[in-house]
Amino acid sequence: MPALRADLHMHSTHSDGLDPVEKMIMSAIDKGLQAISITDHDTFEGSKAAAEFIKNKGLDIILIYGNEVRARYYGKYMDILILCPSLPPSPPPKDALRLYDWAEKWGCLYIPAHPYDERRYGCGESIYDLEMHAIEAWNARAPKKINERAVEVAKILRKPMLANSDAHDAEMVASAHSIIEAEPIPEEILDAIVKGRVKMVRGHISPKSYAKYVGRKLARRSVKHLFLKE
Repeated sequence: MPALRADLHMHSTHSDGLDPVEKMIMSAIDKGLQAISITDHDTFEGSKAAAEFIKNKGLDIILIYGNEVRARYYGKYMDILILCPSLPPSPPPKDALRLYDWAEKWGCLYIPAHPYDERRYGCGESIYDLEMHAIEAWNARAPKKINERAVEVAKILRKPMLANSDAHDAEMVASAHSIIEAEPIPEEILDAIVKGRVKMVRGHISPKSYAKYVGRKLARRSVKHLFLKE
């Protein structure tokens, strides 16, 4: 069975990422990934644009439709990765419990993102209350101790673990990723995750890459501010 290198958490200019989907995809291909998901915040628009680009260019990479939903759970906000084999026909609900039922209905996976990075809307100890298909146990933008806590809890809950980059620009892509034993078909990849046929490749965003990202982000905000003033 093929071992696919996959990064299933990244952002484009369709939410708070700095690079368009085209650049994110080409970076993924250059870095040897076989499967990706564009998981822009509260939208499938990044994934839709990625699917069109991959099809039009005839690129050899598998797309999992993705959305990082900022869900609510009894007044608490938390980020949940939704990974789907195709574009769902209805938008995902924002309630964390209803969101799981919605994911089940459309054959999608429900995965708490960076669960113990609560400064970035991780679910924290609420993870024990949630139904889920897997856990993002390693996030390249989260501190090592926070990731280690997520790994520990995933083992306690006996849930499959994913590693992702959470890339917000093309340079960050694949800084952490997963190796998934699956045929190169979206449904097969998602099924392999649920069955635990995943190996995490742990990594972090380098200080140099993060500094470049922050510089670009500040520059973009400055330009935006100038236009708003005008």
